[in-house]
Formats: sequence, structure tokens, C-alpha cells
Amino acid sequence: MTLLDPIPDEIENRGDERKVTKEKLAPRSSLQFKVGPQFSPTTQGLSALYSTHSPHIPIVSKISARIDRGFEKEGDEWIGYKRNYFTLVSSFEFPSMSLKTFLETEFYVVDNFNNAVGVRFFGLKLISTCVEDGTFINLVQHTAKRDRGPQQAPPVYPAVPGKLPDHETIKEAANVRNSSKIEKINRLFYLSDMDYRNGVRSSDETNCLRGYPTNIISKVARYERVQFSSSINYRKPTSVVRHFNLVVQLIAHLENGVDVVVGFIESPSLIIRGRSPSNYQSSKQ
Repeated sequence: MTLLDPIPDEIENRGDERKVTKEKLAPRSSLQFKVGPQFSPTTQGLSALYSTHSPHIPIVSKISARIDRGFEKEGDEWIGYKRNYFTLVSSFEFPSMSLKTFLETEFYVVDNFNNAVGVRFFGLKLISTCVEDGTFINLVQHTAKRDRGPQQAPPVYPAVPGKLPDHETIKEAANVRNSSKIEKINRLFYLSDMDYRNGVRSSDETNCLRGYPTNIISKVARYERVQFSSSINYRKPTSVVRHFNLVVQLIAHLENGVDVVVGFIESPSLIIRGRSPSNYQSSKQ
């Protein structure tokens, strides 16, 4: 082939592929955001939940979650990378109950001895498990500056019922710096000051907000900059592929200090690769 001969399509395409694999997206690039796998319907917990609003009718919870960043589908598998961040948002509802009724109500569970134990507050919790053996997998959440300080697990968010913002809102929220826009977005994620004050000042003693540990209460739990821990073992034979689930739990923190799982949802099985995407792309060529 001389310098004047046309470049064969297959060679030209390989050059384009190499160019794509070398390009790195900025951490806050909107191109990083893609909707991930759907979660299962809500599975109710083993302990029945009741309220003073309807004391003889067990409450059914509905949990929602969406992965907005960090996973892509290859064939029938959802793929993520240990070094890459993922973003997940979650919320819960009691479909039979409005937010106003929720704020004016006390809740309790019935234990194994048929005793009613009061709920201090509800929270949303994110965990991960290995599909093959059921072991818990550590997740790590970083600060915005990716500090090299102590690494912490994603927190439990004290929460009240809310609805998930759409994917575009989550994408835009990642780059918001304007104070007025931040305030607008916060109204989607947190119980408003007015609702909080009205709830706490209610003359009715049956008020669930009195047990919450903070006045910053989420309507939507937003987990950003989360990674799978380095404790995941990748030194097994390459033929062994491990699968993982992300699980969102609705927790009731009881007056006796015990946490009870009211309900949970889980993702389909995920493959978490230990090396960068370019390593796997080059191996396919």
C-alpha cells in the first residue's frame, strides 16, 4: 500500500476506536450519566409495620431507586468498574398515606413477643451483596474533592416519603453552582423548613418527626461518588465471574435502638470489573 492508496475501512475504523478509548470524559461531564438497570418491586420486611392512623391495618411500603451513572449494558449483562463512581437516588412511599398524614402519625412494629415497639424515624440505606455466596460487599462514598482521608460507607439517610426526580434533573444537579438553583434542587431532595416546623409544632403528640435525629430530613436519598471497595477479590481465575446486587433498604429505627428492615428492593446482578474500560475494549480487538 503506497501513500496514495486509500486507507481500508477496517484500518480506519480501528484508528477511530483507539481515539475513542483514549478520550477520557471529565468526572462531571453529562456524558457520564446514563440510566442503569431497573430495580425489583418492593419486598416487605418480616416485621409488620402499623400506625396510629390505621392501627389494625399493616402498612405496605413502596421503595423506588434509580442508577443514574456508572453502569452500561453489554449483551445481557450490566457492567460497572471498581474505579468508577456510580450515582443512585432512592425514595419511599406509603401509598395509602399522604405526606401530611405521615407527618401527623406515629408508627410501631410488633415484635416476636407480640409487643408494640415505637418507630423513632425511618431511613434509607444502600448496601451490596455478592450473588454467588450472599456475602456483604463494602461500598465507599467519596467527598467532592476525592480526599485521601478515611473512607466511609454510604450513610443511612433519615427520610420521609418522597418521589424520585427524573434522570435529567439528577444530571443537571451534578453541575449546579448557582445558589438559587441549589436551593430549588434542595426542595426536591429535602423536607422543606415549613413542613418541618409545622410538623414539629403540631399540638398532636402523635407526630413522627419528634423522633428524627436531625432537622435535615431527606425526601430523596442521593448517593453520589460511590465505588465498590478495593476489598473485592479479583485474583481468582479469569473464568470465574462474580455478580453483585445493589440493595436499597427502608429502615425503621425503633425506640429500643434496634433497626428493622421494613422493605427492600434490589438491582439485577451486576459485573464489577477491576481494571479500566480500555483494558477490556483492547482485549476484544
